[in-house]
Amino acid sequence: MNIKLKNKDNPISLSCGWCFMNSGFDMGIIEKINSGKQVKVDKIPKPSVEFVEEVKKESNKKTKPKEVNNGY
Repeated sequence: MNIKLKNKDNPISLSCGWCFMNSGFDMGIIEKINSGKQVKVDKIPKPSVEFVEEVKKESNKKTKPKEVNNGY
C-alpha cells in the first residue's frame, strides 16, 4: 500500500520507532514520508494513523465499453 503525510506542518518524529515494513524499522521511510512523498509500505502502525493516510489508486472510469458479440 502507498501512504503519504496528511499535514506537512505535523511531521512524524524520527525517534518514534514506528515500523512501517515487515522487515523492520527503517528511518529512511519516515524521512521520505516527512518530505511529502508517497511511500510504499507493508503496514500502518496504529499510532501513526493521525499523521499518515493511505493513497488509494484512482480507477479509470473513462474506459471504452466492451463490444458485445451477438453471433452475427
